[in-house]
Amino acid sequence: MKNILFIESSPRKERSITTDVCQKLIKSLQLDEPYTVDKIDLWQESLPHMNGVNLAAKYAIFEGKALTVEQQTHWDNLNQHITRFAKADLVIIAAPTWNWGIPYVLKHYIDVITQPGLTFSWAPETGYTSLLSPKNAVLVTSSGGDYTQGSGNEDEDFVIKYLHLWLSSCMSCDVEMINMTLSAAGEEAVKTAYIKAEQKIAEISQQYSPAIV
Repeated sequence: MKNILFIESSPRKERSITTDVCQKLIKSLQLDEPYTVDKIDLWQESLPHMNGVNLAAKYAIFEGKALTVEQQTHWDNLNQHITRFAKADLVIIAAPTWNWGIPYVLKHYIDVITQPGLTFSWAPETGYTSLLSPKNAVLVTSSGGDYTQGSGNEDEDFVIKYLHLWLSSCMSCDVEMINMTLSAAGEEAVKTAYIKAEQKIAEISQQYSPAIV
């Protein structure tokens, strides 16, 4: 049985557009084959802070130095969160737009699991190289305006491009997008976004189901 990792960064739960679309996608995927769904509610998850010993361990790795016993203990604890991500066959992320960016709990999670020697390596000649096995990811975003390609507002997008770059460069993910745009533009705009999302869900379900089973 394959594993779906569902990362929820909205605190609105059942009222969240991004969470709702992610749940619809998961339900659609489950029609063909049952999957193990590992849900991370970032508002309930206890994540280590990237300061003190953890930060010292990170820079020791960057500098090619051996970790102290204390650093290794903290680094092993941090690595448990990375392992949870790494074992997923499909990652689904609910990411609403907050003030042109992502919720701070999602940024915290990204900073915890994106670590040198664990998820990526870096060299001046080649840049970032992911150390994880390739996997699929679906990124579901929402925004009051439209910042997608062709909207004319691409320069104001600090969600879609950032998360896509992180997933593809550091986490070895082939990324599909569902963008719930104009969520603040009224009921009709939201209905239109849902129609497009349902079409995309059908496409993704058809594409991923044979590959995951």
